Amino acid sequence: MPALKKKKKYTAEEYLALEEKAEFRSEYDDGVITAMAGGSLDHARIVANLSRSIGNRISGDCSALTSDLRVRVENYRKFYYPDVLILCGEPAFYEKRNDTVTNPVLIVEVLSKSTEAKDRGEKMLAYRTLESLREYVLISQDKAVVEQYTKTAGGDWIHKATIGLKSRVKLESVGVELGLEEVYQRVKFEE
Repeated sequence: MPALKKKKKYTAEEYLALEEKAEFRSEYDDGVITAMAGGSLDHARIVANLSRSIGNRISGDCSALTSDLRVRVENYRKFYYPDVLILCGEPAFYEKRNDTVTNPVLIVEVLSKSTEAKDRGEKMLAYRTLESLREYVLISQDKAVVEQYTKTAGGDWIHKATIGLKSRVKLESVGVELGLEEVYQRVKFEE
C-alpha cells in the first residue's frame, strides 16, 4: 500500500476507505495509520480460548467477538482492533458501518513485547473514555497473569491481577468466571 508513505495525515474517512481495500489491517491514531503486526501461535490460542470460553458462558444479548471488528474511540480520534470484545445489547455502529462499533462492554488485549506499552498506555487511556466500557483486561502470553481494570458505579477504575494457572478470574462486567488453565490451554511458557 505505497499511498500510505506519500501522505502524513489521513482523515478517518480516508483511513476507512484504505482499510476496505487493504491486504492487511491497520489502526488509526488521529491521522496516522499504523500496520498491525501478526500474532504468535500462543497469542492466537489465548484469543481463541477466551472467545470460545466467554462466548459459551455469557447469556442474554451479549456476544463475544474477535479482532475482525474495529472499535472507534471518538474522544481520541482512534480506531483499534481489540483481540476480544464483548458487546451487549444492540451494537452502536460508527457512521452505520457494520465493521466498526462504539459500545463494547469489555475489551481484552493479549500482550506481546511489541504491543504491551501501547496496550497499557495509549489504548488503556483511550478505551476508558468509552461510556459503555465496564472492563479492560490485559493478558500476558509469557506467564499466567491476567490483569483487570473494572469501572465502579462511581466511574473509578479498580485494578486486580490474577496470577498462576490454578487461579480463577471473574469478568465482572459479564458475570463470567474462567480458570487460567482454560485461558492458557495449549500455551507453552518459556522457562
